[in-house]
Amino acid sequence: MCGKKVEEVHFQEWIENREHWPLLEDYMQESSGLPGPRANLELAAGFARYFADSMISDTAWALLCSWVEAPGEFLPFCAVQACGAHYAFADDQRRRIVESVLEATMNDTRWRVREAAAISLQRLGEADFRLLTPLLDGWREDATLLEQRAFVAALAHPPLLKNRDHVLYALDLVAAITDGILHGAAKGCDPEHFRVLSKGLEYSLSLFASAEPEEGFALLNRLVESGDARMIRIVKSNLGKTRLSKKYPDRVRELMAGLTTV
Repeated sequence: MCGKKVEEVHFQEWIENREHWPLLEDYMQESSGLPGPRANLELAAGFARYFADSMISDTAWALLCSWVEAPGEFLPFCAVQACGAHYAFADDQRRRIVESVLEATMNDTRWRVREAAAISLQRLGEADFRLLTPLLDGWREDATLLEQRAFVAALAHPPLLKNRDHVLYALDLVAAITDGILHGAAKGCDPEHFRVLSKGLEYSLSLFASAEPEEGFALLNRLVESGDARMIRIVKSNLGKTRLSKKYPDRVRELMAGLTTV
């Protein structure tokens, strides 16, 4: 039996029996890859897949909710992703709980938990993008910088960018975020939070522009024309990505030339 199937059998046996929860927790922690440079992403994804189902029992849901609040990083990392996987299949009550979890974890002090929130949104979008956009639209007006970073990271997910409407939505959202920065929305905010958002913008725009070059390069050009040093840095980083430099060399050269005159 392959590793994936063994893992799924363990999840079924351990999750549905409260007496086995300590065994599952021990297994997850020992297999987490932490402390270390890379968490066991495959294990976390396998756990999340278990919850991509409408028939999740109250017992399984209770485990998930308890792990969201667990100390450390790996159990919350897994649980938050599983919340996103379950959202499309959940009833209204569970959806409200997942939304609260995501709002909290997008702003968590632990970077892996914040990353789990972004991955959770990706899973939600893959299941049904029509469920993702109302969530983001409801949050975006008053979103913190860390929440904005989660939105950007969630949308900069290649499986979501195969649909043109999804890409256009992503470009509209990042245009609003960058406009907000230019108009002072980040003034007085935690510099570390702005750094995290900037890092997200420094790679995501190239993904969007690669998928929809006309609209994507138009946005990059507007950011160059702003003359803002923060936007220039973001644009330079994106133009350096091979996904743009190899696919659209002439457009990249033209923008790079414009950067030298700013």
